[in-house]
Amino acid sequence: MRGACRVALVAALSFPVVALLVPSLWSAWQAWAMALLACGWAAHQLTSDWKVLLNKETQLLKLRSGVGVFFSANTHPLESFTSVALSPRGKAGGGGSSDWGFYSVELKSPTRTVAVSGSNDREEALELAQALSRFLGVDLSVDGGHARPADARLEAAPLEGEQAIPSLPPGSRIRVRQSAQGLVLQLPGCGWRPLFVVKAGIALVIAVGGPTVFGLAWVRTFGPRQLTSAEPLTALAVFLCLGGLLLWSVIREVNQGWSLAASSRGIEHSRTGGGKPREVTRLPSSQIEDIDLRETEEKLFRSLTVVIEHKKGFVRMGAGLSREELEWTETMLRRALATRGCQGRGDAEA
Repeated sequence: MRGACRVALVAALSFPVVALLVPSLWSAWQAWAMALLACGWAAHQLTSDWKVLLNKETQLLKLRSGVGVFFSANTHPLESFTSVALSPRGKAGGGGSSDWGFYSVELKSPTRTVAVSGSNDREEALELAQALSRFLGVDLSVDGGHARPADARLEAAPLEGEQAIPSLPPGSRIRVRQSAQGLVLQLPGCGWRPLFVVKAGIALVIAVGGPTVFGLAWVRTFGPRQLTSAEPLTALAVFLCLGGLLLWSVIREVNQGWSLAASSRGIEHSRTGGGKPREVTRLPSSQIEDIDLRETEEKLFRSLTVVIEHKKGFVRMGAGLSREELEWTETMLRRALATRGCQGRGDAEA
């Protein structure tokens, strides 16, 4: 944005020179007006600033903006804010400048959300949100997840005793057992979510609608006798194969679940279903930064998932499960990580 402002300012300042070379522009008042407006707008953007002042003594938050950060100011009482939130653009609710980047850092209260800063670098924005959370002594929420203390994002009660595993939500298809590996969970496939229904519909349109439309067009052009020749049959087979492959991939994805083994050493996860066994991925506990419930980043068909955040990225799982099942899974993974030593053997399956 600031680069575009610099270009606009240079172009506006060079307009008089261009107008001297082009006589028609010299007498065009509309062009002069546009140049003056562009110059004023660019100068304002380049000289304006944003300043956030948090004063614990007065318990006030001051937001200043404008040239020299003194043109306008808003004041909010600090005690009204109950949490700090890190939100991607599109989910943020506190406004703020688009120049801040993709991630926005906000202060939240029961009645308002105030954006204070942001960045395109997620790690930078997260560090800022954590520092703000520690400074104010309030909880931190990341990407719409639960609000927790910044220094205790993985804090949970360990699994201990024979009655350690709470009951699964009624009707749940999650399977759970304790073994020498720790807590072992089997999550079912996501089922026919709206996104997969749309994909399956597209596959059927290709497999059924494609050959039908092509066949009718061929018959009208060349007659029904030519429909059995090699060319139209090849085209029909291509439509059927493409639609069939897409439908098969959708059905496979719908039925794919997750296998998880969680202990104080970390989490091992792999996909289940869909044919051949998948490679097991190991996440050491030292690499895991958070386990939370967050929405997927799909624009049209968002769904809630369990997210394991680690130093190299994210693992999302559980799409299509009920919120109660996701809450249960998140809690069990967090508690398994907090449990020291091997779990007692025994099975509990539901």
